[in-house]
Amino acid sequence: MIRHVFKDKRFLIGFLFIGVLLAASLLNTMLNDGEIRQKAAKYENGQIVETAPFKPSLAFPLGTDVSGNDLLHVIVEGAKYTIGISFFIALLQITLGAVIGTLFSGYLTKTLKVTEHFLSTFSVIPITLMAYFVLINVLSMPIDGFGEPFYKRAFFETMILVLLPLPSVILYISKETQKILNTEFVLASRTLGAGTLRILFFHVLKHLVQKLMILFIQQLNQVLIILAHLGLLKMFFGGTVIDFSPLQDPPKTLSFEWSGLIGDYFETLYIHPFIVLVPITFFALTIVSINLILNGLESVYEASFQKGMDGKRRKGSIREIKKERHVHDEDFVLISRDRGDRYRVPE
Repeated sequence: MIRHVFKDKRFLIGFLFIGVLLAASLLNTMLNDGEIRQKAAKYENGQIVETAPFKPSLAFPLGTDVSGNDLLHVIVEGAKYTIGISFFIALLQITLGAVIGTLFSGYLTKTLKVTEHFLSTFSVIPITLMAYFVLINVLSMPIDGFGEPFYKRAFFETMILVLLPLPSVILYISKETQKILNTEFVLASRTLGAGTLRILFFHVLKHLVQKLMILFIQQLNQVLIILAHLGLLKMFFGGTVIDFSPLQDPPKTLSFEWSGLIGDYFETLYIHPFIVLVPITFFALTIVSINLILNGLESVYEASFQKGMDGKRRKGSIREIKKERHVHDEDFVLISRDRGDRYRVPE
Protein backbone atom coordinates (compact mmCIF):
# COMPACT_ATOMS: atom_id res chain seq x y z
CA MET A 1 0.00 0.00 0.00
CA ILE A 2 2.84 2.41 0.81
CA ARG A 3 4.17 2.13 -2.75
CA HIS A 4 0.76 3.07 -4.15
CA VAL A 5 0.35 5.94 -1.67
CA PHE A 6 3.48 7.71 -2.88
CA LYS A 7 2.25 7.41 -6.46
CA ASP A 8 -0.86 9.42 -5.61
CA LYS A 9 -0.30 13.06 -6.67
CA ARG A 10 -2.45 14.57 -3.93
CA PHE A 11 -0.63 12.67 -1.20
CA LEU A 12 2.75 13.52 -2.73
CA ILE A 13 2.05 17.27 -2.93
CA GLY A 14 0.85 17.47 0.68
CA PHE A 15 3.67 15.27 1.96
CA LEU A 16 6.37 17.27 0.16
CA PHE A 17 5.04 20.62 1.41
CA ILE A 18 5.04 19.53 5.05
CA GLY A 19 8.28 17.56 4.66
CA VAL A 20 10.18 20.50 3.17
CA LEU A 21 8.95 22.85 5.90
CA LEU A 22 9.97 20.46 8.67
CA ALA A 23 13.36 19.74 7.10
CA ALA A 24 14.12 23.46 6.68
CA SER A 25 13.02 24.17 10.25
CA LEU A 26 15.20 21.43 11.72
CA LEU A 27 18.19 22.50 9.62
CA ASN A 28 17.79 26.09 10.82
CA THR A 29 17.93 24.85 14.41
CA MET A 30 20.93 22.55 13.86
CA LEU A 31 23.00 24.79 11.58
CA ASN A 32 21.89 28.26 12.67
CA ASP A 33 20.99 27.66 16.33
CA GLY A 34 17.45 28.84 15.59
CA GLU A 35 18.52 32.42 14.95
CA ILE A 36 16.14 34.68 13.01
CA ARG A 37 17.42 37.19 10.48
CA GLN A 38 16.52 40.67 11.68
CA LYS A 39 16.79 44.15 10.24
CA ALA A 40 15.20 47.01 12.13
CA ALA A 41 16.09 49.84 9.72
CA LYS A 42 17.61 50.66 6.33
CA TYR A 43 20.46 53.15 6.11
CA GLU A 44 21.72 55.33 3.28
CA ASN A 45 24.77 57.53 3.82
CA GLY A 46 24.55 56.90 7.53
CA GLN A 47 20.94 58.07 7.71
CA ILE A 48 17.82 55.99 8.46
CA VAL A 49 15.61 55.99 5.38
CA GLU A 50 13.11 53.29 6.35
CA THR A 51 12.21 51.33 9.45
CA ALA A 52 10.52 47.99 9.98
CA PRO A 53 8.15 46.52 9.03
CA PHE A 54 9.40 46.07 5.46
CA LYS A 55 7.02 44.93 2.76
CA PRO A 56 7.74 41.79 0.68
CA SER A 57 10.73 42.29 -1.61
CA LEU A 58 13.71 40.39 -3.01
CA ALA A 59 15.60 40.92 0.24
CA PHE A 60 12.63 39.78 2.35
CA PRO A 61 10.32 37.55 0.22
CA LEU A 62 7.51 37.66 2.79
CA GLY A 63 8.44 40.97 4.41
CA THR A 64 9.28 41.57 8.07
CA ASP A 65 7.32 42.14 11.24
CA VAL A 66 7.36 45.31 13.33
CA SER A 67 10.57 44.20 15.07
CA GLY A 68 12.31 43.59 11.73
CA ASN A 69 12.24 39.77 11.89
CA ASP A 70 12.25 38.12 8.48
CA LEU A 71 8.79 36.54 8.24
CA LEU A 72 9.96 33.71 5.98
CA HIS A 73 12.65 32.86 8.53
CA VAL A 74 10.10 33.13 11.35
CA ILE A 75 7.69 30.75 9.59
CA VAL A 76 10.44 28.23 8.88
CA GLU A 77 11.66 28.33 12.49
CA GLY A 78 8.17 27.90 13.91
CA ALA A 79 7.18 25.05 11.59
CA LYS A 80 8.75 22.33 13.73
CA TYR A 81 6.88 23.56 16.81
CA THR A 82 3.46 23.88 15.15
CA ILE A 83 3.56 20.70 13.08
CA GLY A 84 5.58 18.79 15.68
CA ILE A 85 3.21 19.64 18.55
CA SER A 86 0.17 18.78 16.44
CA PHE A 87 1.77 15.51 15.30
CA PHE A 88 2.58 14.52 18.90
CA ILE A 89 -0.91 15.37 20.20
CA ALA A 90 -2.66 13.51 17.35
CA LEU A 91 -0.38 10.48 17.81
CA LEU A 92 -1.17 10.31 21.53
CA GLN A 93 -4.89 10.59 20.81
CA ILE A 94 -4.80 7.72 18.31
CA THR A 95 -2.62 5.52 20.54
CA LEU A 96 -4.75 5.99 23.65
CA GLY A 97 -7.97 5.80 21.63
CA ALA A 98 -6.90 2.54 19.95
CA VAL A 99 -5.93 0.89 23.26
CA ILE A 100 -9.00 2.02 25.21
CA GLY A 101 -11.43 1.60 22.30
CA THR A 102 -10.40 -1.97 21.50
CA LEU A 103 -10.45 -2.93 25.20
CA PHE A 104 -13.96 -1.50 25.54
CA SER A 105 -15.20 -3.47 22.55
CA GLY A 106 -13.37 -6.67 23.50
CA TYR A 107 -13.86 -6.86 27.27
CA LEU A 108 -16.20 -4.07 28.42
CA THR A 109 -19.05 -4.21 25.93
CA LYS A 110 -21.74 -3.52 28.54
CA THR A 111 -19.77 -0.59 29.95
CA LEU A 112 -19.40 0.85 26.46
CA LYS A 113 -23.17 0.76 25.92
CA VAL A 114 -23.69 2.67 29.18
CA THR A 115 -21.01 5.32 28.49
CA GLU A 116 -21.71 5.67 24.75
CA HIS A 117 -24.14 8.56 25.20
CA PHE A 118 -21.72 10.33 27.54
CA LEU A 119 -18.83 9.99 25.09
CA SER A 120 -20.92 11.19 22.15
CA THR A 121 -21.62 14.54 23.86
CA PHE A 122 -17.97 15.55 23.39
CA SER A 123 -18.47 15.59 19.63
CA VAL A 124 -21.09 18.32 20.05
CA ILE A 125 -19.37 20.64 22.56
CA PRO A 126 -16.82 22.99 20.89
CA ILE A 127 -13.40 21.77 21.98
CA THR A 128 -11.83 25.22 21.53
CA LEU A 129 -14.14 26.79 24.13
CA MET A 130 -13.54 23.94 26.58
CA ALA A 131 -9.78 24.26 26.12
CA TYR A 132 -9.94 28.04 26.51
CA PHE A 133 -11.75 27.92 29.86
CA VAL A 134 -9.40 25.24 31.18
CA LEU A 135 -6.17 26.92 29.99
CA ILE A 136 -6.87 30.61 30.54
CA ASN A 137 -5.58 30.65 34.12
CA VAL A 138 -2.54 28.57 33.20
CA LEU A 139 -1.34 30.25 30.00
CA SER A 140 -2.17 33.91 30.76
CA MET A 141 0.76 35.57 32.52
CA PRO A 142 -0.21 37.22 35.83
CA ILE A 143 1.14 40.63 36.80
CA ASP A 144 3.94 39.09 38.88
CA GLY A 145 5.01 36.68 36.11
CA PHE A 146 4.55 32.96 35.56
CA GLY A 147 4.79 30.78 38.63
CA GLU A 148 5.54 27.59 36.71
CA PRO A 149 8.31 26.93 34.13
CA PHE A 150 7.57 26.77 30.42
CA TYR A 151 7.84 22.98 30.09
CA LYS A 152 5.17 22.40 32.75
CA ARG A 153 2.73 24.78 31.09
CA ALA A 154 3.44 23.23 27.69
CA PHE A 155 2.95 19.72 29.09
CA PHE A 156 -0.33 20.69 30.75
CA GLU A 157 -1.67 22.24 27.54
CA THR A 158 -0.60 19.19 25.54
CA MET A 159 -2.45 16.85 27.91
CA ILE A 160 -5.59 18.99 27.76
CA LEU A 161 -5.53 18.99 23.95
CA VAL A 162 -5.05 15.21 24.01
CA LEU A 163 -7.84 14.47 26.50
CA LEU A 164 -10.62 16.74 25.25
CA PRO A 165 -11.05 15.10 21.80
CA LEU A 166 -10.19 11.63 23.18
CA PRO A 167 -13.80 10.51 23.98
CA SER A 168 -14.85 10.97 20.35
CA VAL A 169 -11.80 9.00 19.19
CA ILE A 170 -12.53 6.19 21.65
CA LEU A 171 -16.17 6.02 20.53
CA TYR A 172 -15.23 5.88 16.85
CA ILE A 173 -12.59 3.16 17.32
CA SER A 174 -14.92 1.14 19.55
CA LYS A 175 -17.64 1.13 16.90
CA GLU A 176 -15.19 0.15 14.17
CA THR A 177 -13.81 -2.62 16.40
CA GLN A 178 -17.31 -3.94 17.04
CA LYS A 179 -17.96 -4.11 13.29
CA ILE A 180 -14.83 -6.22 12.84
CA LEU A 181 -15.69 -8.45 15.82
CA ASN A 182 -19.08 -9.20 14.25
CA THR A 183 -17.63 -10.36 10.93
CA GLU A 184 -17.86 -14.02 9.92
CA PHE A 185 -14.15 -14.81 10.04
CA VAL A 186 -13.84 -13.45 13.60
CA LEU A 187 -16.89 -15.42 14.73
CA ALA A 188 -15.37 -18.52 13.10
CA SER A 189 -12.07 -17.91 14.92
CA ARG A 190 -13.91 -17.59 18.21
CA THR A 191 -15.79 -20.81 17.50
CA LEU A 192 -12.49 -22.60 16.88
CA GLY A 193 -11.28 -21.50 20.31
CA ALA A 194 -9.41 -18.22 19.74
CA GLY A 195 -9.39 -15.92 22.78
CA THR A 196 -10.37 -12.25 22.81
CA LEU A 197 -6.78 -11.05 23.15
CA ARG A 198 -5.63 -13.14 20.19
CA ILE A 199 -8.55 -11.92 18.08
CA LEU A 200 -7.75 -8.28 18.92
CA PHE A 201 -4.09 -8.67 17.99
CA PHE A 202 -4.29 -10.91 14.93
CA HIS A 203 -7.62 -9.88 13.41
CA VAL A 204 -8.87 -6.52 14.68
CA LEU A 205 -5.62 -4.54 14.56
CA LYS A 206 -4.78 -5.90 11.13
CA HIS A 207 -8.02 -4.51 9.69
CA LEU A 208 -7.98 -1.39 11.86
CA VAL A 209 -4.53 -0.05 10.89
CA GLN A 210 -5.61 1.65 7.67
CA LYS A 211 -8.55 3.36 9.35
CA LEU A 212 -6.29 4.49 12.19
CA MET A 213 -3.94 6.10 9.66
CA ILE A 214 -6.84 8.07 8.16
CA LEU A 215 -8.14 8.97 11.62
CA PHE A 216 -4.66 10.19 12.60
CA ILE A 217 -4.58 12.61 9.66
CA GLN A 218 -8.06 13.85 10.58
CA GLN A 219 -7.04 14.44 14.21
CA LEU A 220 -3.87 16.21 13.08
CA ASN A 221 -6.03 18.56 11.05
CA GLN A 222 -8.33 19.15 14.02
CA VAL A 223 -5.44 19.92 16.38
CA LEU A 224 -4.06 22.54 13.98
CA ILE A 225 -7.46 24.23 13.79
CA ILE A 226 -7.80 24.24 17.60
CA LEU A 227 -4.32 25.79 17.97
CA ALA A 228 -5.24 28.48 15.43
CA HIS A 229 -8.44 29.29 17.33
CA LEU A 230 -6.57 29.46 20.64
CA GLY A 231 -4.05 31.78 19.01
CA LEU A 232 -6.82 34.18 18.01
CA LEU A 233 -8.04 34.04 21.62
CA LYS A 234 -4.52 35.01 22.81
CA MET A 235 -3.87 31.56 24.27
CA PHE A 236 -0.37 30.88 22.93
CA PHE A 237 1.33 27.52 23.30
CA GLY A 238 3.29 27.37 26.55
CA GLY A 239 2.08 30.75 27.80
CA THR A 240 1.08 34.26 26.73
CA VAL A 241 3.37 37.11 27.78
CA ILE A 242 1.23 40.12 28.72
CA ASP A 243 2.60 43.65 29.01
CA PHE A 244 1.26 45.41 32.12
CA SER A 245 3.16 48.64 31.48
CA PRO A 246 1.31 51.86 30.52
CA LEU A 247 2.31 51.27 26.86
CA GLN A 248 0.51 47.89 26.85
CA ASP A 249 2.25 46.17 23.96
CA PRO A 250 0.30 43.33 22.33
CA PRO A 251 0.58 39.84 23.93
CA LYS A 252 3.73 38.00 22.93
CA THR A 253 4.43 34.33 22.24
CA LEU A 254 7.37 32.59 23.90
CA SER A 255 8.24 30.76 20.68
CA PHE A 256 7.66 31.20 16.96
CA GLU A 257 4.79 28.70 16.96
CA TRP A 258 2.33 29.75 14.25
CA SER A 259 -0.82 30.02 16.37
CA GLY A 260 1.06 32.38 18.67
CA LEU A 261 2.23 34.39 15.67
CA ILE A 262 -1.37 34.80 14.49
CA GLY A 263 -2.42 36.18 17.87
CA ASP A 264 0.79 38.19 18.18
CA TYR A 265 0.47 39.83 14.74
CA PHE A 266 -3.32 40.22 14.74
CA GLU A 267 -3.07 43.82 15.98
CA THR A 268 -1.31 44.75 12.72
CA LEU A 269 -4.22 43.56 10.54
CA TYR A 270 -5.52 47.08 9.77
CA ILE A 271 -2.10 48.75 9.47
CA HIS A 272 0.18 46.14 7.86
CA PRO A 273 -2.13 43.25 6.89
CA PHE A 274 0.60 41.27 5.11
CA ILE A 275 2.26 40.55 8.48
CA VAL A 276 -0.61 38.56 9.99
CA LEU A 277 -1.58 37.06 6.62
CA VAL A 278 1.77 35.23 6.41
CA PRO A 279 1.20 32.82 9.36
CA ILE A 280 -2.50 32.53 8.48
CA THR A 281 -1.59 31.56 4.91
CA PHE A 282 0.93 28.95 6.02
CA PHE A 283 -1.56 27.59 8.54
CA ALA A 284 -4.13 27.28 5.75
CA LEU A 285 -1.61 25.70 3.35
CA THR A 286 -0.61 23.17 5.99
CA ILE A 287 -4.25 22.22 6.62
CA VAL A 288 -4.81 21.94 2.85
CA SER A 289 -1.71 19.72 2.60
CA ILE A 290 -3.02 17.49 5.38
CA ASN A 291 -6.35 17.22 3.57
CA LEU A 292 -4.50 16.28 0.37
CA ILE A 293 -2.65 13.56 2.29
CA LEU A 294 -5.97 12.37 3.73
CA ASN A 295 -7.65 12.31 0.30
CA GLY A 296 -4.70 10.41 -1.14
CA LEU A 297 -4.82 7.80 1.64
CA GLU A 298 -8.58 7.38 1.29
CA SER A 299 -8.42 6.96 -2.49
CA VAL A 300 -5.62 4.38 -2.24
CA TYR A 301 -7.47 2.56 0.54
CA GLU A 302 -10.69 2.46 -1.50
CA ALA A 303 -8.78 1.32 -4.61
CA SER A 304 -7.08 -1.51 -2.70
CA PHE A 305 -10.40 -2.52 -1.13
CA GLN A 306 -12.14 -2.51 -4.51
CA LYS A 307 -9.29 -4.49 -6.03
CA GLY A 308 -9.62 -7.10 -3.30
CA MET A 309 -13.37 -7.34 -3.82
CA ASP A 310 -12.92 -7.67 -7.59
CA GLY A 311 -10.36 -10.42 -7.01
CA LYS A 312 -12.78 -12.30 -4.78
CA ARG A 313 -15.57 -11.97 -7.35
CA ARG A 314 -13.22 -13.14 -10.12
CA LYS A 315 -12.17 -16.21 -8.13
CA GLY A 316 -15.80 -16.97 -7.33
CA SER A 317 -16.86 -16.73 -10.96
CA ILE A 318 -14.00 -19.03 -12.03
CA ARG A 319 -15.10 -21.63 -9.50
CA GLU A 320 -18.68 -21.40 -10.71
CA ILE A 321 -17.56 -21.83 -14.30
CA LYS A 322 -15.57 -24.91 -13.37
CA LYS A 323 -18.51 -26.37 -11.49
CA GLU A 324 -20.98 -25.60 -14.27
CA ARG A 325 -21.99 -28.63 -16.37
CA HIS A 326 -22.58 -28.19 -20.09
CA VAL A 327 -25.60 -30.13 -21.47
CA HIS A 328 -25.49 -31.61 -25.02
CA ASP A 329 -27.92 -33.68 -27.13
CA GLU A 330 -25.75 -36.78 -26.87
CA ASP A 331 -26.24 -36.80 -23.12
CA PHE A 332 -29.79 -38.13 -23.70
CA VAL A 333 -31.09 -41.39 -25.30
CA LEU A 334 -34.43 -41.72 -27.12
CA ILE A 335 -36.57 -44.40 -25.39
CA SER A 336 -40.03 -43.91 -26.93
CA ARG A 337 -41.87 -41.99 -29.61
CA ASP A 338 -45.35 -42.45 -28.01
CA ARG A 339 -47.03 -39.26 -26.92
CA GLY A 340 -44.08 -37.27 -28.14
CA ASP A 341 -40.44 -37.93 -27.91
CA ARG A 342 -39.25 -38.95 -24.48
CA TYR A 343 -35.65 -38.98 -23.40
CA ARG A 344 -33.74 -40.36 -20.47
CA VAL A 345 -30.28 -39.59 -19.22
CA PRO A 346 -27.89 -42.50 -19.83
CA GLU A 347 -26.40 -44.10 -16.75
